[in-house]
Amino acid sequence: MSTFKDADEVYAYIGKAMEACVVEPAFVEATKDGSLVVKIIQTAPDATILVDFPGQKVLCGDAAVDAPSTVQLRMSSDNANRFWQGKLNFTLAMAQRKIKLEGKRSTALGLLPLTGPIFDTYKTILADAGRTDLIVD
Repeated sequence: MSTFKDADEVYAYIGKAMEACVVEPAFVEATKDGSLVVKIIQTAPDATILVDFPGQKVLCGDAAVDAPSTVQLRMSSDNANRFWQGKLNFTLAMAQRKIKLEGKRSTALGLLPLTGPIFDTYKTILADAGRTDLIVD
């Protein structure tokens, strides 16, 4: 059974964290002169989130599916939940094929050191929604 009951939960929690990500000063500075648009494709439940860094916007669901992106990130929703809490080593998960990264890999990998503040934001979103069951120890 998945951590999330449906795609709407993925959008409510991970999508909201991505909305914080596109306005996070470190990400804004790191992506301001680029064209980084990340499509996060998740399974179990199926969910698609588009993170448009230059446009500072996030699209979820059908609006994200056909939108163009420069990087595609594929993983299970459970692994996404763990990753956005800092509990899944991205590089190791790629080597184990738990995460697949396509497109401008170097650009996306260069942002990994900036993800720390988003981990705390995501955990706060979960706690505020009363979903402490999703928080990984």
